Amino acid sequence: MRRAAAIVVLLCVAGFAQEPAPIPNSQVPQRKEILQNHHVTASMLELAPDEAAPMHQHDRDLLAVFVSGGKTRSVVFGHRPLADKMAVGEVRFVNAGYSHTFKNLGTEPFRVVDVEFADPQGKLEIVGKSSHYCNAGSTTVCVDEKSLFCLAKVCVEDVTMAAGAVTTKHTHTTDHMLIAVSDYELTDEMEGKGTVVRKLKSGEVEYIPAGITHRLTNTGHGPAHFTVVLWR
Repeated sequence: MRRAAAIVVLLCVAGFAQEPAPIPNSQVPQRKEILQNHHVTASMLELAPDEAAPMHQHDRDLLAVFVSGGKTRSVVFGHRPLADKMAVGEVRFVNAGYSHTFKNLGTEPFRVVDVEFADPQGKLEIVGKSSHYCNAGSTTVCVDEKSLFCLAKVCVEDVTMAAGAVTTKHTHTTDHMLIAVSDYELTDEMEGKGTVVRKLKSGEVEYIPAGITHRLTNTGHGPAHFTVVLWR
C-alpha cells in the first residue's frame, strides 16, 4: 500500500515538473505590439480557431479588451483548465504576476487588446455610472457612456455612438486612450485646434495627450463602439 502511494506521489510530482514554465508575455508568438509609451504598452493577441497561446506571465498590471468576444479554455499556471466566455467589448483587469494560457474554442478568430501599465494600478473600484443622451429631435441617434471601473491612476469607460450621434463638449485635463472595439470614423472638433477625423479599425488604439476640449460626431456608416482609458 505504501509503495503504491509513493508511486502516485512520484507520478504527480513528475506531472508538475513537466508543466512548462511561463514565458514572458513579450515572447508570445501571437502577440503584436501596437503602441508603447511612458504609460502603457498595448498589444493585439489573435488566435485562430483551435489555436492556443503558450503559458505566459504578465509582470505588469493588465487591462484586457476583448474586441471579438468568444469562448476559450483557460489555464492559470498550476490550476486546472476552465471554460471561459467573453462578450464583444468586455473589459477585464488583472494585477501583475498572473500566468496563464488559453485556447480559442470558437469557429472565428479570437482577438484581445492587452494594455500593460508601466506603473502599478492598485485595486479595482467598481463605478457603474452611465449616461444616455440623443441628438435633438431623435430617440435613436444616441450616445451611451458607461463608467466600468477605476484604478489608482486610470478610469475605464465603454462608449457606443449611433451613426450621426454627437457627444457633449467636454474637456480632458489628463491623457486618454481609445481602443476601437468596432471599426469607426469619428470627426473630432477640438476647441482652438481645428477638426481631426479619427478613423480606426477594430483592435486599433489611439493615445491622446492632455489639454483638449472637444466634441465627437460619429460620421461613419454604423455604430461606433470603443473603450476609453482616462488617466486621473
